[in-house]
Amino acid sequence: MATILIRNASLFSPDPLGTNDILIINDRIAAIAQNVSVPEWLGPVQEMDGKGLFAVPGFIDAHVHITGGGGEAGFSSQVPPLPLSKLIRSGVTTVGGLLGTDGVTRHVDAVLAKANSLEEEGVSSFIMSGGYPVPSPTLTGSIRSDIAFIEKVRGGKIAIADHRVAPVSAETLLAVATEARIGGMLRGFIGMLIMHIGAAAEGLSCVFAALERAPHLGRHLIATHINRSPFAFSEAAKLVAKGGFMDISSGLNVQTLGPDTLKPSEAIALAMRQGVAKERILMSSDGNGSAARYGDDGSVSGLVASDLGSLHTEFADCVKEGMPLSEALCPITRNVAQAFSLSRKGHIAVGADADILLLAPDLALHTVIARGECMMREGTLCKKGTFEE
Repeated sequence: MATILIRNASLFSPDPLGTNDILIINDRIAAIAQNVSVPEWLGPVQEMDGKGLFAVPGFIDAHVHITGGGGEAGFSSQVPPLPLSKLIRSGVTTVGGLLGTDGVTRHVDAVLAKANSLEEEGVSSFIMSGGYPVPSPTLTGSIRSDIAFIEKVRGGKIAIADHRVAPVSAETLLAVATEARIGGMLRGFIGMLIMHIGAAAEGLSCVFAALERAPHLGRHLIATHINRSPFAFSEAAKLVAKGGFMDISSGLNVQTLGPDTLKPSEAIALAMRQGVAKERILMSSDGNGSAARYGDDGSVSGLVASDLGSLHTEFADCVKEGMPLSEALCPITRNVAQAFSLSRKGHIAVGADADILLLAPDLALHTVIARGECMMREGTLCKKGTFEE
């Protein structure tokens, strides 16, 4: 039986709960209190001194190209698959994998296999079926069946308002969103549809037309990459008002995408100032994908791999720019867990999964615990992926 006891940490669940001890037994949180006593029958206990440190939930990054994204500039521009250590160094203890632009040489079955690999290596994982094109690439023939029969599938993905896909009609969006909804119903959770939002002028017009006919689908929709421009941001705010979610991409900024891009931390603050429902604001990295810039002739003029570490950086910037720590945590912990029906994730509580980060006063990563296993301690990796050197 593996037991870890964190002493005297400043606990944010993400709500501020004061100084507490946290007892972890195997992969769950067993007790939270001041001066936790450990019964002798538990055997050896790994104690950690949390004095002067913040204990916060492990980050949930729901939009990561775990098999590698990119490919827009030829085969050599494909981003390699994600190693475990990048997740750990970013504070990510739960990762959501999906396809990017390339659904030809990359497949949903490879995403599932990689998610299983990362789970075996120690973090938690889930995936989204589908991808850019319609009909959606799937494992069983439909997004609905993928969700119903494959445990790791929590929803689907589609791309809209993007030059890399044909225009999506309201009817098509209704069909794909309903697939995600019904698949989730069959599994007993809320199936989600992640909508990649491109730069085309139509924005979310097809989404709003669909919701006019089926307003109940709003809860199932996540618009991502919405900090790519003020227009995309405003469209996403309208979606939230109709029951959906906005997902700010921490890996997109002026340097990676262009001058219209909103800095992620500032986009979160702006959404809160504008009265966007706080619980429907998410942030993901778009990590291990490619942020491509295109010239007027359609050619790729710039290409960089999105950094998973940007999730932690932008979270820290939220706090440095004046946001309370508890509020800055929600878009990468509790809000994501609630959006994807991950009931034991995104919070620190008795019975929850033991996914905990210890942060230094300057919010630097100090210790990472995933499913009760110490993956990083005092800034040093304790575990790497199977073939990492």
